[in-house]
Amino acid sequence: MSSTLAFVLLSGTILAACSGNNDSPGSSETSSPQGNGSNSQNVEAVNATGFPIVNEPITLRAMVQLSPVQPTDWNDILIWQKYEEMTGIRIDWEAYTAADITEKRNLALASDQLPDIFYRTRMPDNDVDKYGVEGSFLRLNDLIDQYAPNFKAIMEKYEDVRKGVATADGSIYALPNLTDSPSIEITRKLFLNQDWLESTGQQMPTTIDELYEVLVAFRDGDPNGNGEQDEIPMAADSLDELLLVLRGAYGLGNKGIGNNNWDIDPDSAELRFFPASERYLELLTFVNKLYTEKLIDQEVFTTTGTDVLAKNEQNRIGSFSFGNVVGRANSNADSFVGLETALTGPHGDQLYTSARGHLGARGAFMISKSNPHPEAAMRWIDYFYSDEGIRMLYLGIEGETYAQNADGGYDFLPEIVENIPEGSSFDQVVSQYVPYAGGSIPTLIMEDYFKGGETQPSAKAAADNLAPYLPDELWAPFSFTTEEADEKVALETDINALVTQRTAEFVQGKSSLAEFSNYVTQLERMGLDRLKEIYEAGYARYQE
Repeated sequence: MSSTLAFVLLSGTILAACSGNNDSPGSSETSSPQGNGSNSQNVEAVNATGFPIVNEPITLRAMVQLSPVQPTDWNDILIWQKYEEMTGIRIDWEAYTAADITEKRNLALASDQLPDIFYRTRMPDNDVDKYGVEGSFLRLNDLIDQYAPNFKAIMEKYEDVRKGVATADGSIYALPNLTDSPSIEITRKLFLNQDWLESTGQQMPTTIDELYEVLVAFRDGDPNGNGEQDEIPMAADSLDELLLVLRGAYGLGNKGIGNNNWDIDPDSAELRFFPASERYLELLTFVNKLYTEKLIDQEVFTTTGTDVLAKNEQNRIGSFSFGNVVGRANSNADSFVGLETALTGPHGDQLYTSARGHLGARGAFMISKSNPHPEAAMRWIDYFYSDEGIRMLYLGIEGETYAQNADGGYDFLPEIVENIPEGSSFDQVVSQYVPYAGGSIPTLIMEDYFKGGETQPSAKAAADNLAPYLPDELWAPFSFTTEEADEKVALETDINALVTQRTAEFVQGKSSLAEFSNYVTQLERMGLDRLKEIYEAGYARYQE
């Protein structure tokens, strides 16, 4: 999800009294932290429900990735100060930039000098499992059962979350970033310039062939009216992002993006590595045609999101692939609208597969083995899987940072978001109060509450149009044993690199499409059959 969101509007109140699975300030039941599979070392009583979580103040050290728009000291963010007052738990945040977080995280794990909590440290799934099995992270199953009613309820509600958070043996070592929003879960959408459609006399395309005709009209019809043939009919941050919005028309990725290049072969009903399939060859043939005829940005292999935005400011782009409009268009953002339907492909497939299930980043929150207060840490994080906690993360404190609007929803107070100082941004301003900038935080984002770039009208309308064409099932990532994961990583390093390389070469025409069978043979020689066996084992567990 983009961290540069134009607006955030959430619904609901924050500090209303809670009941059921939610924390209630009136409850005083206590529990001594012993057992629970947590290796607890402290003797402090933890209140089983309600606030404060602990009666005697404690401090926990947490590693976190810092977004550039946030205060360098995360303790300066308002809600952490308020939440400390509510819980009795102070978090000593050790914040690192995106450039440094991987090195700092890996150094802490290698040296066994662990923070008490890993919070949004971009931990890869393989590392979550590896260091969980080795004991650096606590096994959370019992802690969740006893101290995380909100997260437990989410696992019961969403089957893909229940399947996706555990390792091969059923252990849970991390709490994830989750979403309940088609606008976010449809990760890439194709937006077209409706002014250009009108200028060239074209209609919104509904098939792959119609898309081709629209792009030709954009190239040849001078829709930006400058008398030059400088139009870029289709653009994206990368070739992969273009393939994502086209592949469903060829029946590819029919279980979403959860397991990258793997889906189900509709003919055999078996697991399929679709970059080695005939349908993938057909997709490459079409995209090669677009590239050869200059219907795709010729710089797509080296471009960035900043480049796409700049070209849009010059009114040179007719369509682009991204999660929302406002991230890639500024002054002409109102010109872009999403597809009205999924594109129908040459075999009649009308499927949209650039989508995932509810599970975002699996390793968003881990409790380390050296944490002296694991029960308190679990209760601390579980609040942010409740309605009240989610609102707090995204809006702050009612009456101090947001209020109810005339429509019954909630907005940041005008004095916070209006008249943003010159040289500052919306995200910089609101990051003084809430920590969501940068995304991937351990919580559940619900569309009723989160109103960022993906849920602005243009992107939300695009998602609503595409939702009927999503796969019936969107897989979460499969889980693998340590041995399987090690072998999988070794095989995928070479296999995925070859797929990326040859895909680009086929599209550019550097490799003839007639050589596709040789490419498949090369994948097989690199161990594709063994990789499929590993994924089949993970898939079998996923179906249990």
